[in-house]
Amino acid sequence: MTTYHNYMMPNRILNSIILLFFSSALLAQTTWKNPIQKQGRLGSPLVETSPFVFNDKLYLLENNQKFWDVPGGKPGDHFHNDEVRIRDLASDKIISVPLKNHGFGTVLTWNNRVYIFAGNYGEGKPWRKITEITMTSSLDLKKWTKPQAILQASGDEYFFNTAVCRGEDKFILLYETNDSRWKPFTLRYMESTDMKHWNEIPDAIYGTDKYVGGPALYYEGGWYYTLYLEALNKAWETRITRSKDLIHWEDAPTDRPFVTFDPTHLNMPLTDLNISENNASDVELCYFNGKTILYFTGGNQQVAGDLQRATYDGTPRQLFEYFFESTEDKSSVPPQHQGNWAPVLIPPKGEEAQIQKNSEYSTKPTPEQLAFQERQLGAFIHFGPASYIQSDMMSVPAADIFDPSQLDAEQWVKTAQSFGAKHIVLTVKHHNGYCLWPTKTTDYSVKQSPWKDGKGDVAAEFVKACRKYNMKIGFYISGGDKHFGCTSTPDPQGERKLVGDIHKYFPVFMEQLRELLTGYGEISYLWFDGAYDPFGWDVMDPKTMKPLGTAYGDAIQAMVKHLQPDAVVMGGTKPDIRWSGSEQGWAAYPLWNIVRPGEGLERWVGPQNAGWIPAEANLHTRDTWFWTPNSDGTLKEISFLKNAYFESIGRGSNLLINMTPDKRGLIPEEEVKRLSEFGKTLERTFATPLGNTNSSENKSTGELFIKLPQEQSTNLLVLEEDIRQGQFIKQYKVDALISGEWKTIAEGQSIGRKRIQPFDPVETTELRLSLIGELDKASIENFTIYFSGQ
Repeated sequence: MTTYHNYMMPNRILNSIILLFFSSALLAQTTWKNPIQKQGRLGSPLVETSPFVFNDKLYLLENNQKFWDVPGGKPGDHFHNDEVRIRDLASDKIISVPLKNHGFGTVLTWNNRVYIFAGNYGEGKPWRKITEITMTSSLDLKKWTKPQAILQASGDEYFFNTAVCRGEDKFILLYETNDSRWKPFTLRYMESTDMKHWNEIPDAIYGTDKYVGGPALYYEGGWYYTLYLEALNKAWETRITRSKDLIHWEDAPTDRPFVTFDPTHLNMPLTDLNISENNASDVELCYFNGKTILYFTGGNQQVAGDLQRATYDGTPRQLFEYFFESTEDKSSVPPQHQGNWAPVLIPPKGEEAQIQKNSEYSTKPTPEQLAFQERQLGAFIHFGPASYIQSDMMSVPAADIFDPSQLDAEQWVKTAQSFGAKHIVLTVKHHNGYCLWPTKTTDYSVKQSPWKDGKGDVAAEFVKACRKYNMKIGFYISGGDKHFGCTSTPDPQGERKLVGDIHKYFPVFMEQLRELLTGYGEISYLWFDGAYDPFGWDVMDPKTMKPLGTAYGDAIQAMVKHLQPDAVVMGGTKPDIRWSGSEQGWAAYPLWNIVRPGEGLERWVGPQNAGWIPAEANLHTRDTWFWTPNSDGTLKEISFLKNAYFESIGRGSNLLINMTPDKRGLIPEEEVKRLSEFGKTLERTFATPLGNTNSSENKSTGELFIKLPQEQSTNLLVLEEDIRQGQFIKQYKVDALISGEWKTIAEGQSIGRKRIQPFDPVETTELRLSLIGELDKASIENFTIYFSGQ
């Protein structure tokens, strides 16, 4: 009924591309064994629960039925006092009760917000005759929005369990229905783009011919996975099925139950002590600290459940796929291609483009990558004709619409400095094709602007201001060009098709790039947008439906490296830097700098890439990338910006924060103030360290200690790994000495460039950092603790 914290990826093609790089040892399998490890019973009657991760902490959503708490209570008693509540699993305390008089609650975390969906019992209705599903959400698990009805039953239909997940480009909700045409609790599927307005998906139904129930819904690797309850002979176990389209379903083999019951279990909550377990239902899961965490209920499908916990050493996607793997030896036979395009990893034939092998790859940063990672925080500037037409970056307005009469590039740089940015990336050419420098390749540029009578050069003024204030310089250049008429379709990676004549456009683009790389001195960062890019590794000829290959992109990279050898490149076919997958200032955790063969698609780079490719998240401070009138009210709050900083830089990624000059060419005053205050907030947060150390001072790589002069309160830590030779720490744990005993206060996996981790306040005199990994190579450059006010 829940979804876990999404780590976004190009999911639709992952299961269709042939990953030739997997070793035969990994592909071969001769026996099948359920990999889920049961961790024990929890002594609770709870049935519907949903584990989820929010702000790096593990929580459990619980649907508590009031009659369980009342001696002699029967199912349905006091149901208007049933509640949907949240438990902090670290402290084992209930921290919030978002909904009362509701049941069958489920949870979804999305874009730094927690959403809860549940059935509303309403007033004056019998127990569980639910005809309305409501939603509430929160940014902090304390303050919740007013519950909003998002789905109403029709006719004599009632709702039971629900589940929600984020698909590739929309949200999917399923609910159990009592529709008399089908078996009990048949599952129906709905879709939405905003989680408020839901539409039925025609024929998207599962379980019409058998008993199903207790569902959970997940989207991984291009598949929708549904966990459901299978009725056996007076018993029930959870099974798994999957679908690409929510219409055609593939069940896992019947001898592979997802979770089954243990008849040796007796003494279940609120149940006759001699009755044995015959149920394993309502399985929910999430990914946390390198493991998939599962909760499910045992019992006997009568008065109460018997809550239990289990784990899997891997990701949910790996777990789901395991239930559908063949037990035949696949080491010499690649899986059959299932997509409707020619996968680039199939060996080329004839004139098909060659894709380089990546069996050899770097496991440490180049000096240029290291310099980029050391800078950590950068600024983005979206400025151009779209600033004059409501941030519409795909339209091609007249060239003379661009008229920044008060343009002040120094103001831009000072604003970036105010929040700690160390480089700035300017959109010198966006998708509409307008050039902010007087290129010789087209008249669709500042040459046609009234500003400075067509003699101006935004790129030159930007570069001059950056150099004056010692700011590193970056150029964003869109490969797609609507004015010229050459782009790619906005389809998912692996399905994109060429639009326009790439042979005519390519030399024009290369000349534009040459002008930028040779006319403005040293450039530190080139940012190539993957959207609408005709040079992408996966873009296909629309006639033959075969990929064009990487030749165009490789030539672009070669020119950059030849003319600006100290620059790093974001995007393209040979990226030095990769996108984190989020425009909300978020990077997945754990975060590894090394992309290994076969992992490229999951890490937002082409499948031909492997090696040290660090991540960068980006963030738009308004609700659009370009400035629009009357949009100051959409500026991100300081708390949001700080959280984004923690969830990107604090996870080892870089972060690029957008700034939006208006029609005058000035960043609006409210935006300047907001970003400046954000910078001051960061300064205050890290201004006063309570203690710090490093591997050299401790003379040990396995454990590091911070001793405080007196007992102090701490709630924030910063870790930095020496990444010059690579990333070697795989896991860490921080303990505090409290009342003479070591107690764990924080733990995680990757550290990399930087790890920032808040934790519940503790009073301590000493802290201990324990490391797991290649400790003969690993080194901690910085271990610092703070006390941070909210």
